[in-house]
Amino acid sequence: MEIILKKPLWFTVLTILCLIVVTLFAAVGCDKSETPPKTCNVENSLTDLSWLKEVVDGFESDAVALGYNPHARIYQCSYKDGIGFLLEMCVDCPDAGYSFRSCEGVVLCGGGGHSGEDNCSGFNIDLENKKLIWEFLKNDIMNNSCEFENPLTDLPWLKEIIDGIEKDAEAGHKQHAKIYQCTYTDGIGFLLELCVGCPDFGYWLRSCEGESLCTIYGHAGDPCQELNVDFENKKLIWEINN
Repeated sequence: MEIILKKPLWFTVLTILCLIVVTLFAAVGCDKSETPPKTCNVENSLTDLSWLKEVVDGFESDAVALGYNPHARIYQCSYKDGIGFLLEMCVDCPDAGYSFRSCEGVVLCGGGGHSGEDNCSGFNIDLENKKLIWEFLKNDIMNNSCEFENPLTDLPWLKEIIDGIEKDAEAGHKQHAKIYQCTYTDGIGFLLELCVGCPDFGYWLRSCEGESLCTIYGHAGDPCQELNVDFENKKLIWEINN
């Protein structure tokens, strides 16, 4: 004879309640809408986030054009709402400080600078585990930019100046300018006379890296004297006179 044991009603109700509670916990555990994102949904932040790529590209192109730029760093780190980016665009500048941006490029807060104030404390930024994702060292440009066969084409900052003058000339603006290559105390330099015949303009001396060393105005003295510029043997490498 088969004996059937009936479970009490209270046991059945308790079982159903337990199943309901377990289901609710599972549903809550699967709801990730309140969980901060761990990434910006990109593979490479430096190339896939358009605002960040624009910052980096602009900084590096300025460095190439000018021959130098300050030491800069960009870190990726987590904060209370997910992933953010800490930008130090002038590491050694006492008045620069840093800014903190979201994945979308929105400036959330900043700190440091001449005031020393920091309004990022409420964002719970994990500075201890921040990850360096980009760095620009001033010498990256300055050490390499003087290796050239033709300075007019191989030195980006010099090419940019010439292209700008020639573009103005094509637009109908009268131009008479000269550029000389010469030596000075620290090596090769360039004398730029961008307004030949203008009594108050004079010339501008730049290093091979594009750094402005001194400027001599027609009505002033000679601030370049201490640089021992060899004016006698300067070589004309470019001229425009329309």
